[in-house]
Amino acid sequence: MTTIGVAFLTAFGCSLLLTRAIMFLAVRLGAVDLPDGFRKLHGRPVPFGGGIPVFVAFAAPTIGLLLFPEISTISRDIWEHIGRLRLLYACAAGVLVLGMLDDALELKPGWKIAGQLAIAGAAYWGGFRIDSLSNPFGSPLELGAFALPVTILWFLGCMNAVNLLDGLDGLAAGVTVFAGGTLLVVALHFENILAMFLMASLTGASLGFLIYNFPPARIFLGDGGSLLLGFLIASLSLVGASRKAETAVALFIPMVALGLPIVDTMVAIVRRWYKRLPISSPDRQHIHHLLVSMGFSHRRAVITLYLVTVSLGALAFLMTIARSEVVVLLLGTFFVVGFVSVRLFSGVRLQDALGKMYQDRLRREREMRARLALERAAARCARVQSLPQMWRICEEALEGSGMEWAKLTLFAGEHSDYQVFTWEKPGRGSETVGVWSVTLPVRHDGRRMGELVVGRSLGGAAGGEILDLFRRLSALIGQTLVRMHGRVAAGEPAGDKAPEGGG
Repeated sequence: MTTIGVAFLTAFGCSLLLTRAIMFLAVRLGAVDLPDGFRKLHGRPVPFGGGIPVFVAFAAPTIGLLLFPEISTISRDIWEHIGRLRLLYACAAGVLVLGMLDDALELKPGWKIAGQLAIAGAAYWGGFRIDSLSNPFGSPLELGAFALPVTILWFLGCMNAVNLLDGLDGLAAGVTVFAGGTLLVVALHFENILAMFLMASLTGASLGFLIYNFPPARIFLGDGGSLLLGFLIASLSLVGASRKAETAVALFIPMVALGLPIVDTMVAIVRRWYKRLPISSPDRQHIHHLLVSMGFSHRRAVITLYLVTVSLGALAFLMTIARSEVVVLLLGTFFVVGFVSVRLFSGVRLQDALGKMYQDRLRREREMRARLALERAAARCARVQSLPQMWRICEEALEGSGMEWAKLTLFAGEHSDYQVFTWEKPGRGSETVGVWSVTLPVRHDGRRMGELVVGRSLGGAAGGEILDLFRRLSALIGQTLVRMHGRVAAGEPAGDKAPEGGG
């Protein structure tokens, strides 16, 4: 235990000194975060790059024991797992570099996720994996072939959860301190010496940085630091989990201890899905933003969320040592609190979310019917001999795709007169208000031969995939005309005009 305490103090001291040095260098180099008056509410430029002192301070105790192995018997545990530890530090450095590149260059979300996937995959193949899940009512659930995707999701979830939480001064670093302390106690319960040593190093490094990051912050973590903290929490919770009991809690306990950023991330995903926004789009509706909008000062909001994290950490530890009956009660409490949090902070009612899911299912079914109807039409149009016969096939395809009316206009040409074909779904009313329509050109080989207009009531407006199917239908009409006449009828020059929708 003395070595564990020394590791904590060493990481804490190194983090204090290095953070001060990085603050000075960042200002000199212009690596500062400028306020924007929307999501970045600090009143002056603040240096970022806090991930560098956290990384170095976290590694310092391990380096010390590698250089002076006679100091403590923990050195034997370190040398026994030296291969995995080298991979751990290499992956952590990769995460730090990835986040710093995002801070400097504002990488596209796809590149960030690709980098995180690569690092998580390397960690999995290096031995940081989840082979089973905790089961409070019996033996652990073996994952088998699902170990890889579950592990990858675990790493990506932790990294992005802490990254999204880094919206108020001191929040991400403070949550890491309390979550790391919880996992340190859990490692002590299982007598996992190496995990205790590494968790003490992480907690000390985070606490040293928090001294300068607590509101009002004098330095920010940046994406490099927040992604690094999430990765270290994810990986250290799996260190040394070779015994069945430790493997069982490897995922479950950190999930409860990190309940705040995980719930916040889930709420953000639900909120953006409901509003049809990209998952990566920023907003000011995270839990910490809402607390500030409710009148909490930054410091009071951060302390409130610290208390939530401490409570979840205590809940996680009780789940580790309690009997199954107590675990059921704690789990019920946890899920009730989670549901209330989602309801309060997501801005989405359960009824609205279920309605959105139902509408999405109807849309997918409509798109599938439209695709099948178009495929049948394509097969039948290959054998038609007249325009009325072709239009009857198109009518069936349009009705199968959920449309209610259509109009095909063929321009006058060498082999045909100016012709118009119309179709209306049986039983459709004569109202003209609230109609969605789209106009599509009928082309072939650069010549415009006519146009196809399809529509239906506004409540059933088509999505992008059905629009693509209608474009294929208009192209199919053009191909059928060419096949029937032998060559393209003379018509208007083709333009690049996009389909027009009307409502």
